[in-house]
Amino acid sequence: MRILTASILGVVTAFGLFWVMQALVGVSGELKEAGKRLSIEFVRLRPDTTPEPKKREPPKRAKPEQQPAPPPMNLAKNMNPSEAVSAIVPMVDSEVELEEATSLGAGGTDRDVAALVEVDPEYPERAKRRGIEGWVDLEYTVTALGTVQNARVIGSKPPYIFDRAALRAIVKWKYKPKIQNGVAVARPGKQIRLHFDPGKGR
Repeated sequence: MRILTASILGVVTAFGLFWVMQALVGVSGELKEAGKRLSIEFVRLRPDTTPEPKKREPPKRAKPEQQPAPPPMNLAKNMNPSEAVSAIVPMVDSEVELEEATSLGAGGTDRDVAALVEVDPEYPERAKRRGIEGWVDLEYTVTALGTVQNARVIGSKPPYIFDRAALRAIVKWKYKPKIQNGVAVARPGKQIRLHFDPGKGR
């Protein structure tokens, strides 16, 4: 009796399991079909017309206005010859006269040296206290630049009293240089006598 009852229960249980498995298989098939139905596809549509590229025009620059040309200078009409030469020829020294600048610009004329700066010699203190008077003869070269070089004493009275003071002073002198054929040249052998007087200082 127990064996028959167990056999019947086993058959019923087996059929029940088969039924449950069949039901599960049907549900999974429906789920798969439902999943397939829910899939969404995105399709990009191409535009019918292609966009035209934008053309950029370069900015227009205004042309600069041309300035009028300056009026030509006519020195011959507006100036007399002396003013025209003074405006064109640079003055090397403020003490050079206009006539000399004009002659140099036209080719130049010969002339000897001329003193521009004269420096008084210092009176020796010993000679000044004793009231000694005298003079010194000098010989030197005036260079093309108007400076003094190679100064030497060629005579003095009284001897050696004023020689050093005279030499110290003469090298500080400035000259207009000698002009020869329109060109400044050295002038050797220039001579001068410096007098020493206690009352005047030279």
